[in-house]
Amino acid sequence: MIASPSIEQFRRLAQSSPWRWRTVEFEFVPARHSSPVHAWIRRPDSLRVETADGQVTELVSAAGPFAGTMVVYSNPSGHRPPGRWATDTTPVFDADGMVSELPSETDSWLVDWDDPFYENYQWIAMLNPLELTRSAHDRSSTTICTEMSEVTVVEHHGRPAWESIVRTTEQYDARCECCPLLSGHYDFDADHWVPGPPATVRLDVQTGICVYVGATTDQPTGGFDIDVTILSVDDKMDDSMFVRSYR
Repeated sequence: MIASPSIEQFRRLAQSSPWRWRTVEFEFVPARHSSPVHAWIRRPDSLRVETADGQVTELVSAAGPFAGTMVVYSNPSGHRPPGRWATDTTPVFDADGMVSELPSETDSWLVDWDDPFYENYQWIAMLNPLELTRSAHDRSSTTICTEMSEVTVVEHHGRPAWESIVRTTEQYDARCECCPLLSGHYDFDADHWVPGPPATVRLDVQTGICVYVGATTDQPTGGFDIDVTILSVDDKMDDSMFVRSYR
């Protein structure tokens, strides 16, 4: 455990999630929901989501990278190259086991970087909070997209987490402008991000998942946009969990 993480270490943790866990079980409370949902994810392709009363609302078991999306590409031979999962790529790790450099894939557009999708892309950004660090679309970019305060070590629902006050810059590049991880909006006329108020952001240390995005203490409205309670990490999950049973 790093006693006093730096801003650079916080950024590295934010881009490390694809390589820090294989399965996770958690409760997720976005601000627009009155009650949490319970989710299980088995990377790279399986998802189960239930309501608080146990009703299954989502089951995903993808056939392969980019399943359910339209990807058009070809190489000089006229053959379609195979897609790859993010977990099949190799980044550069620092001495603390966090990603200091993302994979230098010349064909990174063939890599499916997203975890199984649920409802909107804020979910994707929460599980792999790359946009706290750099462009969510151009992973080779070194442009810093956020400003951060000093990082503190906290507990979030009983688990070690790192916390910082984060504000977007005009260079912020959300995975989707309609449902960004942080506040603000994209001005299409001016062609840049318009930052919103700063937010309190927490990253789960073990997984790199963004487990909390909420108002800072000096904001009168308070409240949160995301609150995640991680229940287990890297437990075995059988195929049957991700297949609907019919009686």
